[in-house]
Amino acid sequence: MPIVANSRGGQYVMVRNRLLKFSYWPMSRTTRRYGLQNNLFVQNPWTIISSSINRRCPTGARAEALAYLQQAQDFYTAATSERIVSAKPLLLYYCFMNIAKSYCLTVGTKASLNQAQHGLSERLTPGADELRGAYLEAHRSSASTINIFDEFYRALTGHPISAKKVRYDIPVLLPQIVAGHRLWVAAANGRERFLSIDWIHILEETASKSIWLTLRFLQEDLNRLGLTHRKLLLESRLQTSFRDVKDPRGEPSKVYFEQRQSITYTHIAADEIQDMVAAFRKNLWAVVTSLPPYRKYYVYCCSPTEATQVLPQIASIYAMAYYLGSITRYRPHHFDKIVRSPYGPFVEEFISSQPTQFMYLMASDFATQEIIKPAIV
Repeated sequence: MPIVANSRGGQYVMVRNRLLKFSYWPMSRTTRRYGLQNNLFVQNPWTIISSSINRRCPTGARAEALAYLQQAQDFYTAATSERIVSAKPLLLYYCFMNIAKSYCLTVGTKASLNQAQHGLSERLTPGADELRGAYLEAHRSSASTINIFDEFYRALTGHPISAKKVRYDIPVLLPQIVAGHRLWVAAANGRERFLSIDWIHILEETASKSIWLTLRFLQEDLNRLGLTHRKLLLESRLQTSFRDVKDPRGEPSKVYFEQRQSITYTHIAADEIQDMVAAFRKNLWAVVTSLPPYRKYYVYCCSPTEATQVLPQIASIYAMAYYLGSITRYRPHHFDKIVRSPYGPFVEEFISSQPTQFMYLMASDFATQEIIKPAIV
């Protein structure tokens, strides 16, 4: 058996005598230093996005970004209406697309998206069934063509898609959606791929002025998914950045992984935390909840052969919305066939649950603060 290392030890990071809880946006920067940032509870995320555009978007692009946002809200209202059924996937995609365009302008990937194209095209392998034989082609922006998906991907990750043309197979994208994942498992007779993280903590050692992340999983969850510690690190693409460490409390029911490379700071730990979290975020999926702790985090485990087609969570939701919207627009009878297939419950769950999830996740990115849906108004 491989030798399991001892953990570094350390202590939980405290900011102004408050425990620093993990989130995508734990810190906010003042004119001098980073400080602890609170969650923001809102019933209407559209107002948060609008105010964020007014605050962050370059002046020359602001009117365009706000116009896209207004269209997105109109599409959202229509897509979530009980009276409109058959066109919901298409309306949902156009909602997401306009939000994506607003976000790209806000973070400044382009000064304008007046002539932008979708940047995605839907394809079907000859002779194959819809959905199981379908794939998307994503196209990178060029000097003469702006492609929205590539710009959105760039805005989310800081870099473009991996090649001029990238293929994403729909059967590989489907299991990347958290909501309704077990419905996909049932339809595809597949293996469950999302592993819940019991907690994530940021620790520090004041003597060396270093910080690092520690993840804790429940052994029973690994057993249920048939994952060894080594397989978990490999399939979640964490093997180069995290290592298996001994449980500091000696509890066999808990599994701990520690960041291999700690990050040093010059003055206070808070100065480096936001960058550390941003680098780690690509390995996480989050579900928005209305009860504490308000975000549930997961790692996504898949075979290395599929790893090149794993998208950031928000981009995978966007890509699936494009696919379903395209089918609805051009071949509605095929969409009806999909709904009647074993994948129908998954598709219906996607259409029902993803509007709210996407909105709160995107509102948080616009605001650079965790936006929470309150349980009671």
